[in-house]
Order: sequence, then C-alpha cells, then structure tokens
Amino acid sequence: MFSRIKKEGHFTLSNGVKSNYDYDYASVSDDMNSAYCNLLMRKLSDWQVHHGKFTIVVGLETEGIRIAYRLSQEMDLPFHVVPHNRVAFSQLPMPAITGDPHFLIVDDIVTTGSSFVRAVNFLDIEEKPETVTFACMIRRDPSNLDYSAVQGDANKEQFLVPDERLDFIDKRLVSLFSE
Repeated sequence: MFSRIKKEGHFTLSNGVKSNYDYDYASVSDDMNSAYCNLLMRKLSDWQVHHGKFTIVVGLETEGIRIAYRLSQEMDLPFHVVPHNRVAFSQLPMPAITGDPHFLIVDDIVTTGSSFVRAVNFLDIEEKPETVTFACMIRRDPSNLDYSAVQGDANKEQFLVPDERLDFIDKRLVSLFSE
C-alpha cells in the first residue's frame, strides 16, 4: 500500500531527519484520498467501540487537513485545523465544545509524533486516554531513518530526546499503514 507515492532518493524531512525515501501524500487524488479515508474509517470505528466516540476531528496542516475534513464529513462531527505555528492557530476560531470532548487528531504521515505533541499543546488538551486519539495514513518506522543530521542542531535535537508523551501517542495511534 502507498507504493505509488513512495519516492526514493535523499530526503531531509521537516524535522531535520534524513531518509532514503519519502511519501508524497499530496499527490494522492481526491478519489483515492476518499478511498483511503474509508479504509481508515473502518479502523477508527472499531477503535471507538473500545475507546469511546469522537466528538471533534482536528486536521494537522497540510495533508492532515484534507484527511481530517473527509473523516469529519463521514462521521458528521465538527472539524478544526491546527496550523504549523501558534500565531496562525490563534487566528482560527475553535468550534464550541461541550461536555467531555474526545479529539481525533489526524495527520497524513507520522514520523516522530512531534506534530501530535504540538497539536495537543495548541489545543490545551488533557492527555487522558478518553480525551484524545491520533490517526494517520502512514506510520513510519523510526529505525529506517537517519537522525545524525539533527545532532548538534539546537533547533532539532529535541527529536532525539525520548518524550514520555510519545509513548502515550503510540498507544493512542490508529494508522492505516505501518512500515
């Protein structure tokens, strides 16, 4: 799965990690995205049986927005966007949320989980199992990546530091495809 969007070469990901391949989810057509969302929706439906119903769907900029929007339509749930920076986030209205919310935070590809950590911080979510679930199309295997490029870079070294929150994310992550 996703072999058609896997690109071979020498890539430096946005977090500074190097890889011999990357995925170009943006090249997936709208029809294919809908089909993938349908498959992911099946997994998420099973997840909700054991972990509670979602009340709001959040898409991470950029391709996470496309996926989350489609999922929110299928689930008939409110939709929200988390942009890359806090300034842009502060300019977006947050939908009114009542009761005990259960956020579904969606991205296209998960490498380190740091985008999910950032989203939880932006949304100021209490990290309890019944409050947040994460979803993605592709879960990358960290052992396939080269972290040497981020060593010594003060802006990137945090990706080498284990974060206990990443373990929480891993236990709450539903992915369509895992390497």
